[in-house]
Amino acid sequence: LSKAANRQYMVVNLSLSPVLALFMAYFVKYYDVIGVEDPKYAFYSNNNIPVYFFMSVVVALFVGLIVSSEEIFRDRKILKRERFLHLSRSSYLISKVTILFFLSAVQTLTFILVGNQILEIPFTEMRYWWIIFSSSCFANMLGLNISSAFDSAVTIYILIPVLVIPQLIMSGVVIPFDKFNPEVGKPNGIPVLGEMMASRWAFEAFMVTQFKDNPFEKPFYDLHQKEAEAEYKRIYLVPALESKLTYVLNQRTHWRDQNSKSVVEALDLLKNEITYELAKVGSENLPEVERLAVGKFDSAVYNKTKEFLSVLRRYYAIRSSNAKKEREAIVAQLTGTPEKRQNFEAYRLRYENESVTSMVENSNETSRIVEWKGRLVQKFYPIYFKDHRPRNYFDFQANVFVPTKYFMGRTFDTFHFNLAVIWSMTFVLYITLYFDLMKKGVHGFQTRRKYRKKNLGT
Repeated sequence: LSKAANRQYMVVNLSLSPVLALFMAYFVKYYDVIGVEDPKYAFYSNNNIPVYFFMSVVVALFVGLIVSSEEIFRDRKILKRERFLHLSRSSYLISKVTILFFLSAVQTLTFILVGNQILEIPFTEMRYWWIIFSSSCFANMLGLNISSAFDSAVTIYILIPVLVIPQLIMSGVVIPFDKFNPEVGKPNGIPVLGEMMASRWAFEAFMVTQFKDNPFEKPFYDLHQKEAEAEYKRIYLVPALESKLTYVLNQRTHWRDQNSKSVVEALDLLKNEITYELAKVGSENLPEVERLAVGKFDSAVYNKTKEFLSVLRRYYAIRSSNAKKEREAIVAQLTGTPEKRQNFEAYRLRYENESVTSMVENSNETSRIVEWKGRLVQKFYPIYFKDHRPRNYFDFQANVFVPTKYFMGRTFDTFHFNLAVIWSMTFVLYITLYFDLMKKGVHGFQTRRKYRKKNLGT
């Protein structure tokens, strides 16, 4: 009976993912049929692809929790009976983890195969599997921890939605990170609670790799990045600095006033941003940058700084123009004949998605640049962002959808870095499981609560 039940349990678990994939993919396969004589589906125009990516992560987390949440709880009597035999705990846990990871690999693979087939996502995009497999493995370890920590199956299954809900809210999808309560959110970077959610890392990996690494965008990405960076700095950054410089000029009576907070902050911002730009174009272009401070600023510094910003604007205009010309030359080569043009458009429709592009470029954001803590923060084109300014050696914080992460003096591709973070969290959960840290914490809390009630009763 036990073997038959286990086989049935395994069959149900393995069939769960493809059924969910079929259900999800069928309903998100959107294409416009209103007023169209011969409607055709194209991956490019499906507005629901970001939703599909997010729900794929949620399904991976939920199913991963479901299949693992009773594994240790079911073995409680056996473990109690064999405790005095001094059997290897690591062998027991590794056997559990190996089986669950294999089950997750099969589940997520069938999910991807079914979902991608329905949504016409080419099988060359199988890197998506790594994302939901990693998410499922994280959920497996989280499920094993709660399975070990609690003594009631009812409590365990009540906890599953409690654990999933924060993954939904703090993923940055339901509520954008910069729209959080100001006590929690911030214009630059992601709240600490968001960084602790596997869903946040997985969804970002999905979106970034879909846009940046798809075969259509890949040949153009570096040129798009160069053009976007130059346009941002020419249209938004340099004018913002010029505006700050004009403000300081009009506050002539406060050039020597250390108590004038607005002038001090304006000069600090100018100095920080211009120093960063000088590191790229050469510090000899504005040696007066150190005089952008209260007590040192004067008309000569103003004139030199104004001239430098004017040259900087022209410099970025040239960079943008060169990148645009190079990109247009490649497009012209790929669309030189009607047949080539048709193949080019077919390639775009097959691999690129309009909604993903809009989301990672944040093109609907009205505030393109904001001031925060003495620096100017870029709020659009995050997918082309590369100006990392870490506060310390271990600082990897950045806005969502940036293409790379800076950590320990090196730059890592977001897809690989995010997967590494998810697996690091999975490893930490294995350590907590091995040492029963969650179980000890729960039992310690229950003991304190029990004795507190007794003391209140006496």
